[in-house]
Amino acid sequence: MDTLRLVKTLEGDPREYFEFIVNDRSPLQYFREVYEYWKDIDANPVLDKSMIGVLNSVHSLEVQTLQIKSFLRERVTVAECQHTLPHTSSWPLADIEAFLEDDFNNEEVMIYCCSMCGDRHCPGIAVRVTIEDQCYVWSFDEDNRLQFRFDQQQYRQVFNTHLQELNKSC
Repeated sequence: MDTLRLVKTLEGDPREYFEFIVNDRSPLQYFREVYEYWKDIDANPVLDKSMIGVLNSVHSLEVQTLQIKSFLRERVTVAECQHTLPHTSSWPLADIEAFLEDDFNNEEVMIYCCSMCGDRHCPGIAVRVTIEDQCYVWSFDEDNRLQFRFDQQQYRQVFNTHLQELNKSC
């Protein structure tokens, strides 16, 4: 079984975020070993610096709460969306539902996003999150070249503890 932790980046860093640590390593370290595209990431610091973890200072507590629900495979409702992102209240229902399916209620969950805007369509990395045999499974490609299996209780505890800490700091 793999282990998951969240570690805060350096205080005061304008790209302050929580890094996912799997078995004591960042997912980016695994990417460098498995995927050809990522092997030369150090040679392209623009790409490396353009991404931060999705649990970050760019997003509000409310948005991070919705993101955590995605990691836990809990559906985000239209009402939650409209409350958290008031600008969506004026959208047609079909547009809100499509937005939720694309950004929150999808098996693919962003782990890294654009450091400037937090948008999933800018530079970012997604993982497919599924639940199998009392485990949360992260798969990064259809061939499962890179996959992690987390004990359900340990995984949920990581996100619940993180949410509690966020609530305390607000």
